[in-house]
Amino acid sequence: MTLQVGRALGKGVAKTLSKAGLTLLVLFGLVQIAFLAATNTLVEAWLAGLDLPTGATQASASTPLSLPISATVAGVIALVVLLLLQILTIVLIRLMAADRQVIARETYTRRMIWVLADSVAAGIIVGVLTMLGFVLLVIPGLFLTVSLLFTTVYIADEDENLLSAIRDSWDLASGNRWRLFGLYLVVIVSFMIVSFAVEFVLPTGSTLSLAVSTVVNTALLVYMLAVITSAYRQLRDENRIEGGSEPGSDAVGA
Repeated sequence: MTLQVGRALGKGVAKTLSKAGLTLLVLFGLVQIAFLAATNTLVEAWLAGLDLPTGATQASASTPLSLPISATVAGVIALVVLLLLQILTIVLIRLMAADRQVIARETYTRRMIWVLADSVAAGIIVGVLTMLGFVLLVIPGLFLTVSLLFTTVYIADEDENLLSAIRDSWDLASGNRWRLFGLYLVVIVSFMIVSFAVEFVLPTGSTLSLAVSTVVNTALLVYMLAVITSAYRQLRDENRIEGGSEPGSDAVGA
């Protein structure tokens, strides 16, 4: 089985621009703005507690999108929003893996507590492993990144536990790690170029710049998840064909 990078990128665009993709994009954007407001409030409270000169204190008091609430409340909001972002990620993966256009009830209720717990643990463990890989040498970090790329997808789509998802992601990536690296690199480079362009055109630190950056980053995040899910479907369906099982709609329509 060989990953077709162009097909995964094209499917990613189609899934992002689908009804389900656009719906989740809006929801992701709203939640990310809430997270940005909460974190900016925490930053403002932290700066206010520092022993800064008068001029610096006045400058730091104008943090964009900060909320008129205490740091404790802002911290609670930030944690709740992080959980909402993880839930939305699970819902998005399930919708795109099944090519659904409607957010059905089971999409956000099916074993959600267990899946959420496993996905949070996966994010922490995979993040630590890849970070250690990059600290030791860049190549091990990249190898782990592409090998564990489908961990959260398996947890969300197949309701697998953490260890099974890591094992299956490793197996699915086997033989296609260079192609997956190329796929990942294309999305990341596109993300960096668009983000740099926004920061270059708009005033740094302004409310408009933050709002536009949030919208752009949200769109790229949804697209990245769509591409990863498309690659997962492509490789998984080819495995099922080789095993004599019925493929999903991505494979049928290819």
